[in-house]
Amino acid sequence: MVAKRGAQRLMLTMFTHNRCQLCVHAKEALEHVRQQIPFDIKEVDIRKPGNEAWFEEYKHDVPVIHVNDEFLLWHRVDVAETVAKLQKIQESGSGQQSSAGPGDTRE
Repeated sequence: MVAKRGAQRLMLTMFTHNRCQLCVHAKEALEHVRQQIPFDIKEVDIRKPGNEAWFEEYKHDVPVIHVNDEFLLWHRVDVAETVAKLQKIQESGSGQQSSAGPGDTRE
């Protein structure tokens, strides 16, 4: 399913660092997602100067993806699941409705 015309373009932020192997896989998966849902993406290297707060927040959890400045997912990108989440966000016209995220108890 392709995003509706006129829908607001989503902005994803990927928190990463240069030694993150999961981030390589996440980037590849996000390219598959982008074929179905258009979005812009920026990367934030949590190890660079000025990103100390992000490093403290996500040092054990990269990759972490935000959409429109709200937490979306972390660790692994499942293409179908991510497409569904982004479609829901586009349809609602809001930021994010995540039920899990940093600081939550992990399974």
